[in-house]
Amino acid sequence: MYFDNVFTAVGFSFAVMDLLGVFLNALMGGLVARRMRFDAVGFMLISIISGMAGGMIRDALIDATPASALQNPWYIGTALVGSLVAFTLPLEGFTWEMFRFHGDMVIVGVWSVTGTVTAMRADVTWFGCILMGVLTATGGMVIREMMIGQIPSILVDRQWYVVPGIVSSISVQLFYDLGLESIGLAVSALVGIGLGVAAYWFGWSVPGIEALAPVDEFFNRMKHRVGDRLPQTPGSWRERTQRPTMMVSAPTRKDVRDELDRLGVSGSMTRDEFVEALYRVYVDDRGSGLR
Repeated sequence: MYFDNVFTAVGFSFAVMDLLGVFLNALMGGLVARRMRFDAVGFMLISIISGMAGGMIRDALIDATPASALQNPWYIGTALVGSLVAFTLPLEGFTWEMFRFHGDMVIVGVWSVTGTVTAMRADVTWFGCILMGVLTATGGMVIREMMIGQIPSILVDRQWYVVPGIVSSISVQLFYDLGLESIGLAVSALVGIGLGVAAYWFGWSVPGIEALAPVDEFFNRMKHRVGDRLPQTPGSWRERTQRPTMMVSAPTRKDVRDELDRLGVSGSMTRDEFVEALYRVYVDDRGSGLR
């Protein structure tokens, strides 16, 4: 037998869920290969890597070598079936885009559980099991997207890929601690799937950088309110207090007329005499301040 205790409820559930994850991830890899217009070899490689990379990385990290995907022919066989389905069927359009996302959520829910259980059997720590569960669920997708030159979706897409995986991993460990292994496998996978699907339809997203900088946002709002009264440099306040300000109001006709009389200008006057009179209305005789 290639799966432990496959004839028990727990063993059978584990085997079905693990192979379901392989098939769906291989199918997703095939959809990517079709979009990139790969040939038959490209379909096969992308599908196998998508379907098996996450589990193989996990097995290497927990020292479970050779990796189960290399010992058990069911894994590579299931991956090839997924590749063949994607290669032969025109899986395109809105319907298949919906299937792709929801299929990814099924993979996250299922493989987070099986990856966590595999790590638990290897006596990995509680938090280590969470990491192995998430790695199993997302590792194939990450490698697949890196191979086609994309930044992995779990880093930039703001979709709930990792969060449902973490919740599923925590859930299955709690069920195992309570001795409810068979129920825990099914319920924990459904919790992760349901959480991911709900996040999609309700528009939930992982916070971006703008949501993680409340201090910057607060100061930007404050700066908006006070305008240029906020100092731009440490010495701004000192420079501002030392800078002379001239509060000047426009002269009235009487001011100019009085100044002309004081200067003894009568009748017609030259332009220079007018400018001199106007200047004196603003500035005192010393030329250093207001009248």
